Amino acid sequence: MGMTMTTPDWIAVDWTALGLTVWGMNAEGSVLAEAKAEAPTDTAGFDTVLATILQGWAIPASTPIVGAGRFAHAPRPVPCLAMPEHFSATSPLYFPALSQQEPRHVTLGMEAAIAGFVAQNPKFDGVLCLPGARMTVWAHISAEEVVSFRSVATGLIMTGLTQQAGFDTLLSGEALDQAVFTDAVSDAMSRPEQVSYRIASLEAETYLGALAPARARATALGLLIGAELAATRPYWLGQPIALIGDADLRAPYRLALDAQYAMITVYDRTEMVRAGLYAAFRKAFG
Repeated sequence: MGMTMTTPDWIAVDWTALGLTVWGMNAEGSVLAEAKAEAPTDTAGFDTVLATILQGWAIPASTPIVGAGRFAHAPRPVPCLAMPEHFSATSPLYFPALSQQEPRHVTLGMEAAIAGFVAQNPKFDGVLCLPGARMTVWAHISAEEVVSFRSVATGLIMTGLTQQAGFDTLLSGEALDQAVFTDAVSDAMSRPEQVSYRIASLEAETYLGALAPARARATALGLLIGAELAATRPYWLGQPIALIGDADLRAPYRLALDAQYAMITVYDRTEMVRAGLYAAFRKAFG
């Protein structure tokens, strides 16, 4: 969408492992314009891509910019409020990551979505599940605070598998056999110690005709998510869960959690990110 409408009051930026999205926003938090680009590999690349987009929009240099994503600017240790109490009125303003000492984790991208969700659901007491392309973050929320969180490298491992010779074609495609997937989830939750063994056997099972290629991806993803659910079970078992993600990334988690009869409510990640960025804009510049 081009900049053919009202000049924005501020700029919102979302930088993920999958890409960069820039929105021109008005003071009420509505989107006036949107631009997308490939994901920069570092902050220098981020600055270049953002500058190119904003030059094309021809906005005033004084327009505030509020960004979230893969920034390591002064991470806030948990427990802490999901929304920082104070922001300096400087632009660009980057949403600070969350950090944890034991076990060591850093969010690097999920913090704005967490803050946006809590801003819209201040009485929520439970667990957030935020699937990402590289990491899935599980965060315990209570009294508007992030009490603790865990990061799990499920997406990173699945992507790594698809880049290996023999597995690249085996695990390609988007369709997911739901029955095969949920069986694999249950199997991994019951016997997580055998997940690596099971994944290693997928290529041989397909080669020997014991497993159709279309079912291999569902099995691999089900095993990985099942192992993740087993590892994070103390977090989510018996808790209300807010599943926050892009549609393609959250869909298998919903299948897996539904199969465990978990209490789930689904939210769109982009909407939560924009809500978090808008709250930050109002604190800093409103």
